[in-house]
Amino acid sequence: MKSNLKICAVVVTFNRKALLVRTLNSLYEQTLPAHTIVVIDNASTDGTEELLQQSGYLDKPNLLYHKLDTNTGGAGGFYEGIKTAHESGVDWIWLMDDDGYPPASCLEALLEYQEQFDFYGPLVLSDQDKMSLSFPITLPITKKVIRNKDQLETISSNKNILVDVLIPFNGVLLRASLVSTIGYPLAKFFIWGDDIEYTKRAKQAGARIATVTDIEFYHPTAPSLGTSMFFGKMQFNDTDSKIKLYCLCRNNTVNLKKYHGNSYALLFGIKAIWFYSFTRPSLKKLKFSLHGLYAGWFNDFSKHRQFIGKTFE
Repeated sequence: MKSNLKICAVVVTFNRKALLVRTLNSLYEQTLPAHTIVVIDNASTDGTEELLQQSGYLDKPNLLYHKLDTNTGGAGGFYEGIKTAHESGVDWIWLMDDDGYPPASCLEALLEYQEQFDFYGPLVLSDQDKMSLSFPITLPITKKVIRNKDQLETISSNKNILVDVLIPFNGVLLRASLVSTIGYPLAKFFIWGDDIEYTKRAKQAGARIATVTDIEFYHPTAPSLGTSMFFGKMQFNDTDSKIKLYCLCRNNTVNLKKYHGNSYALLFGIKAIWFYSFTRPSLKKLKFSLHGLYAGWFNDFSKHRQFIGKTFE
């Protein structure tokens, strides 16, 4: 299949050179290839640039490699990537991290829906079993949590479309004209929640958002991501990374206050406190999450860098 559309694939990477090469291999194997590929390297220290040079990727005329001076997190990486792609005058921007990768027909299949949606993507499945969702989905109306492909069969008469559901920045297509309207992701979020904020901003602008469930994209599954609580009716993204937990609590609080109101932000705070008090008791994480919740309530983005690379012991 040929297309006159200009599509730029944006890949954000940090210290995962082997996985990045896997992603790039998949991009160059597409039945409908992207016009350009932009790799935003968040100041990797693992020899990413050297491996790309040895593998011949830096010699490819349609690949732009941009290594940042400092680690700006996923949020900063996607800010730079979307900005670079948008300013180059493309029609669509295809977004992914370095640890996700598409099967060969992914982009071609996604473009079949280009007239229906503005910000949409494939079903993101575990790269281990390809049946479990890499990121559990909470349905907008029923709040039912979907964790595997089999559960999708019972939720909708239009079985291959989940409207207003998206796992952002994981194989999703973003219409460039939408970027002209809503701008770029918020780099100050650093990590976690920036994709949610961007999706909510897009929805406020009238974007048509969806997941096409019969198109697949593969991504590793983190065991603690979407940890069940309240008898499976809710979930919480537990993590041993201090930067991730801090940004999760801060950024979710900011998003909820901005798009849903103070009461929703307070409820999220109660949820986090409950999780580390009763679901997975941890006094260290409980105290630390309170710092993130406080920063989010007062819109303070000044403290997260001190937690980069640190974990709970």
